[in-house]
Amino acid sequence: MRRTTNRGFNHRQAVTEEWFRTQVLPRVSGARFLPYQVRQLRSEHLPAMLRDEDRKSLSRIAGDLVKVSARWHCLPFHYFRYGGYRREVSSERACSYLPESALFHRLLPRVNRDAIDLDDKTSCKRILASAGIPQPALIASGDRRAGVTSAGDVVALAEVLDHASGLGRVVIKPSRYSSGGSGVVIVRPGEDAFDLPAYAQRWGTWLVEQHVPQHPDLDVLNPYALNTFRVITLLRDGAAEVLYVMLKLGGAESTTDNSAAGGMQIRVHPDGRLDRHGYDRYLNAHTRHGVSSVQFADHRISRMTEVRELAERCARLFPQVPFIGWDIALTPGGPVVIEGNSSPSLAHIQRTHGGIALALVPALRSVMDRPII
Repeated sequence: MRRTTNRGFNHRQAVTEEWFRTQVLPRVSGARFLPYQVRQLRSEHLPAMLRDEDRKSLSRIAGDLVKVSARWHCLPFHYFRYGGYRREVSSERACSYLPESALFHRLLPRVNRDAIDLDDKTSCKRILASAGIPQPALIASGDRRAGVTSAGDVVALAEVLDHASGLGRVVIKPSRYSSGGSGVVIVRPGEDAFDLPAYAQRWGTWLVEQHVPQHPDLDVLNPYALNTFRVITLLRDGAAEVLYVMLKLGGAESTTDNSAAGGMQIRVHPDGRLDRHGYDRYLNAHTRHGVSSVQFADHRISRMTEVRELAERCARLFPQVPFIGWDIALTPGGPVVIEGNSSPSLAHIQRTHGGIALALVPALRSVMDRPII
């Protein structure tokens, strides 16, 4: 009798928290997202449109904006983000692009829940390690007060990097609440001076992991960054499916593969073939990376079946987060998982795959509003 009563109280509390998370927080976050969209429109997307000599007439753009707004019931910022103003883009095709506000503030809150174990990079690494998932070795993690080695020993912040001596390059990054490569630093302990206590004061929780080498198939495209695959998975009824795969190439002067640092994304087909063009954040099409002579259209990445299978294996470890974007590096020894993201970049997907609303929205609706118990 007591167990039934306790379960009833806990269930009611969980239902209340679920209602707040899916109904209240998305409205708050959507309102706070608006200034960012306006800044992006003014600083990047409108200037890109004005530079484009192949844009539609103002009357056609105005007509498109009405149709897109009516289709998605939101301000059409994504029309400019994805180049809907270009003559080659029909009104129907412009409507097929999914707005960021629709995905992140309407759909995903009702799809992904209990995502902290995934989005906290340290927790995610430990869950993956428990399943034997290949990943960069965790050296230490911690907060502003102290560090903890991978063996569970407490160590002073100033001594953390001593535990990485002799391991070559290591990666230091925030453990929570960062995106776009913010805070990622690559250092050589014993050679490079690095103030971890100051870093911890700025970023809060953090982790240190071993830097991994990349496969020659990727090194010939850009040897100056660890270029990773963004693999989007969907988990339905216990079965994981890869929806989209993109290769993220770092910028010419960047050590990370993020588009904010000058990177680009390229669609990767299941057999490892790259698309003819890669796209930067301004939707400029590139046939090769600026530091390489290798054409994307002539290049094939080996071991892509292993990359896709690894992402599916990882997806099954997080049943409460059906929609995940995995960052996977391909090393000479095979693929390793860098991290998972419960809110993966929609821009990466739609720059490389075009408008995905017709396929993705029904897929997400199939896993929405699952019972709490």
